[in-house]
Amino acid sequence: MVSSKADTLIHNIKLSSVGPSSATGWGVVHEPSGMDLAMKLHYFIAVYLFRREAAEGLTTMVIKESMFYRLNDYYVICGRFRRSDSGRPYMKCNDCGVRFIEAECEKTVDEWLEMRDYSLNKQLVYHLPIGPEISYSPPAFLQVTKFKCGGMSLGLSWAHILGDAFSACEFIKMWGQDVSKIQADRPPILPRPPTPTFNIRKPPAHTKPNYPLSINRVDPVGDRWVPSNNFKMNTFSFHLTSTQMTHLQSKCDPQPIPPFESLCAVVWKCIAKIRDHAESPYIVTLFKRDPNYLKSEKLGNTGMMISTVEAEFSVADADLVKLGKLLAEEGSDERGEIEEAVEKDNGVSDFVVYGANLTFVNMEEADPYGLEVKGNGAELVWFGIEGVGDEGAVVVMKDRDGGKGRMVTVIFGEDEAVKLKHELRDCGLLLDADIE
Repeated sequence: MVSSKADTLIHNIKLSSVGPSSATGWGVVHEPSGMDLAMKLHYFIAVYLFRREAAEGLTTMVIKESMFYRLNDYYVICGRFRRSDSGRPYMKCNDCGVRFIEAECEKTVDEWLEMRDYSLNKQLVYHLPIGPEISYSPPAFLQVTKFKCGGMSLGLSWAHILGDAFSACEFIKMWGQDVSKIQADRPPILPRPPTPTFNIRKPPAHTKPNYPLSINRVDPVGDRWVPSNNFKMNTFSFHLTSTQMTHLQSKCDPQPIPPFESLCAVVWKCIAKIRDHAESPYIVTLFKRDPNYLKSEKLGNTGMMISTVEAEFSVADADLVKLGKLLAEEGSDERGEIEEAVEKDNGVSDFVVYGANLTFVNMEEADPYGLEVKGNGAELVWFGIEGVGDEGAVVVMKDRDGGKGRMVTVIFGEDEAVKLKHELRDCGLLLDADIE
């Protein structure tokens, strides 16, 4: 839960909008693919924290001018959603703009980092879900927060229907090049190409009819694009150093289990321990980078493969090597099945993907530290997800420690979050200070 002290840390909040410097044109629309629509209820949030050297001279006008330029290519995120006669959402590219937020923080960057309360990072990113009037709701928000020491943070809220984590990271990275007056070395990224074709596999016999295991169809949400959870979700994060990751991977010897799968195996086992046998998560969903993904690809949900892995044994009692190997070697891409399921009723139905099962998100190759401002990298990068279903999600990304350490964000049911923290502490992933 976000600490109540956050209410006194951020102040002097101002809202405006920023759009492309050139008009997009009359009657331009963007048609989301079935995969895009499957992600309609989910949102990425990201925070980039910079020291004074990067922020010096970056006035509001300088930031907005650089954004004017970048949004000429990313004009889709400046539009607003409508519904066709059939009820299928589409984007009207009317240049309404991205919502721009200015704020101030009474702390220095060092003081913020010393608090070690990653939940406070949510105060550095302005987020509102789309709706209930979708024709007025921005799909993206940018918050610039100035710190007392002269440092700053950049917070991004990004509707997942626009594109996956790689699309979001690429957008913010390209903005950094603009603000630093560095020209991009690739062509503009819009408009999007036709929806790619994925290999569609036959679902296992025990799945729900017509739907892959990785998604849940939910009751209609109307024009407020938020899933209806059975309980309140809690977000907490923790950092693992390279030394901790080396120790964690040693538990999976003698099998060469990759860092992401090793970490997820431990977390999966911890979650299984705090639940009884009937509620233990035997099926998990994995989001991983598509090896065929190219950074020059256009906006859309094409960069991450989505697969499910099923354990036919007790996860709580399982050997970590067995779990890690299962996560690393099993599962096949279900994007084609998801696309097919959404298109059965022309994109009108509502689905949950993150949290339909316990979901592990691999952002190790999303290049979150690719954003540089005037040649300076971020001191801290933090990612989270809004709109996660009841089963929860775990986001894993690299830190600045040569790519060896990891930043982990957990979105989990509030009542079980404390129990999970204690299990994570007992297996060496959390310190006592992280539980408070």
